Amino acid sequence: MKDLETSGRTVDEAVERALGELGLTREDVDIEVVDPGARGLLGLGAHDARVRVRPRVMPSIAAHQLAEDLLEAMGFRATVRVREQEGAVGVEVSGQNLAALIGRHGTTLEAMGVLLEAMVAKRTGHRPRIVVDVAGYRERRRTALEGIAKRAADRAIREGREIALDPMASYERRLIHTLLAEHPQVVTFSRGEGSERHIVIAPKDQAINQSE
Repeated sequence: MKDLETSGRTVDEAVERALGELGLTREDVDIEVVDPGARGLLGLGAHDARVRVRPRVMPSIAAHQLAEDLLEAMGFRATVRVREQEGAVGVEVSGQNLAALIGRHGTTLEAMGVLLEAMVAKRTGHRPRIVVDVAGYRERRRTALEGIAKRAADRAIREGREIALDPMASYERRLIHTLLAEHPQVVTFSRGEGSERHIVIAPKDQAINQSE
């Protein structure tokens, strides 16, 4: 949607005229007063006010456009769908031969999300959390992680010792913590740095207080 210049006897009248033409509210636009207008003296020198109204780009719209541009620049042919989630914008990518966009345990997805967050912030002035998914990977991975968490917790209880999981991306570690947060017999914490950071699941009676 392009900028629109309108005029009116007053600035407010010019703004309302522009909003009416665009079908937007004041919260949806940025307003620049090009000319405040003048009443003149005895009718001489009077002229209308003039404003330029610029529709704001919503973060979800910007995320959609930028994701398409980014994928094209990376050489992928894919379809992008965007949906607003609670406190985040979900970017869903579908198509063929997209495994490279996922990366090991979703690390590339996370990197794309961080990059899109920065790009959306630069374009809109807002920085919502961007959650990128490719071909339903996140749901499949969530199901797999639920199984991993349950088996590791059962093993920690059965063997009475700490069970260390393989290194994971930060969002996967958060998910494991959440899945086992209310478990009555085990606790979770993280160890390691950088790419070696991983979850440890331990019986509550042997756990040392640690945090993510």
